[in-house]
Formats: sequence, C-alpha cells, structure tokens
Amino acid sequence: MIARVFADGPAEDGLRLAYERWGGLVLALALRAMSRSDAEDVVQRTFVSAWRSRDAYDPDAGPLGAWLVRIARRRIADHCRSSAVQRERTVAPEALFEQLETEGTDDVPVAVAEAIAVEEALASLGEPQGTIVRMAVLEDQPTAVIADTLQMPVGTVKSHLSRSLRRLRDRWEGAHDAHLA
Repeated sequence: MIARVFADGPAEDGLRLAYERWGGLVLALALRAMSRSDAEDVVQRTFVSAWRSRDAYDPDAGPLGAWLVRIARRRIADHCRSSAVQRERTVAPEALFEQLETEGTDDVPVAVAEAIAVEEALASLGEPQGTIVRMAVLEDQPTAVIADTLQMPVGTVKSHLSRSLRRLRDRWEGAHDAHLA
C-alpha cells in the first residue's frame, strides 16, 4: 500500500509514509558505517534522492523498501568515499615526510611517525586492498559493510583482508628483525 501511495498518490503523503516505515532501517544501515550525525545526513540524502527519482520507482519491479535500501547503500558508499578522500587531503603522507626531512625526527611526535609508517604500508598494498584494510582495521567496519560499500562479494573482501594483513605482518616482522640485527 505504501508503495502505491509513494508511486501514485500525493507526493508528500508517499514520502512521509515511506520515511515513517523505512527511515529507521536506513538509519540502522548507515550507523553500521559511520557516526550518528553522518548517518542522519545519509538518511536525509537517501530520502531526498528517493523523492527526486520517485518517477523511476516501479512498484511492480520490487518492494519500495528494497529500492530505498539500494539508494541508501549508494549514499553510504558515497559518504565513505568522500570521507576517505577528505582524510587523504587533510593528512597527506607526503607532507608528513617533508616535515620529517626539514625538521628532523626529534620535533615530530611518535604518533605522527607511526601514522606515516601505517599510511606508507597501506599505500604499498595497492587498491582495493589498502582501502579494505583501512576500513576494517582503522575504521572498525565489518566485512559485510565493506563489501556493500565497495560493491564486492564478502568472500573477496575477506580474502583481500586476510592476504593483506599477512603481507603487513610479514613486512613489519621483517623490518623488526632487521632492526634488531
């Protein structure tokens, strides 16, 4: 019934009913991937997108809830991508390396040096492995969310994560052993 009102009825009523019915589900999906304030923004963007593209919704093609979830997943992925780009812009490893070269290591906090080492190691993995490890380890996102965000099968994400973590462990153990020698 809500789907028919959304597709054919008064637009405001359809959107209100859809939000009342599926707003909580969209919020729950978004909360699995981000903070509450960001998740609330994603919910708003999801329903704005649904409102703008409501003419494209075909009730006979599938449930309204599934259509809204697909839109939400795209908005969540967009948010995660833009957040990753923003983080890269605010903490560019090249700038930190330059700071180390010009100021020396005595003036640079240990946390900055460690962050540089982590970013360098993640960059050495390539893509999508670096992004998968970053999302799983640094952002503490479950593999299912990572798979949805990157539009990859969960098994592929798990394989990339396992191999990448093994490579990082071997690299850091090798560096540690070389440092002790």
